[in-house]
Amino acid sequence: MPYRSTQPRTVSRPLSRPEGLRLLGNVTFGRLVFISRALPGIRLVSHVMDGEDVLVGLPEDCPVVPLLSQVAPVVYEADVLDTATRHGWSIVLTGRAGLVESDEEIARALRLLRPWPGEDIGVVVRIHPELVTGTRVGAGP
Repeated sequence: MPYRSTQPRTVSRPLSRPEGLRLLGNVTFGRLVFISRALPGIRLVSHVMDGEDVLVGLPEDCPVVPLLSQVAPVVYEADVLDTATRHGWSIVLTGRAGLVESDEEIARALRLLRPWPGEDIGVVVRIHPELVTGTRVGAGP
């Protein structure tokens, strides 16, 4: 006889674009994925939402900054996962990113962004998501 758990069954379901963007607004960090010298790079960064766009703060000397002096394709990923229950969500967005140049927009973003301890944000990047995919894992019916 197969083992039957008394715990609720865990299921995963896809998230819609609006759900994914809403969830991104509930966290303050994620991973920026980019290509540099034909190799993938990943950087843990802080972010805030601006409508559907993601604003990311980076130090001026960050290696990805020169790549974003022109609009470039990037991937951004954020998640919240409980290791004990294995419940949570993960969002991946693909889009175009470029440096924010408006002093007013930069000042507003700097007021909202929470940099990592010991890190000074000198550059703000705007990611305009073209594709938003995600999964929520939780107790099923």
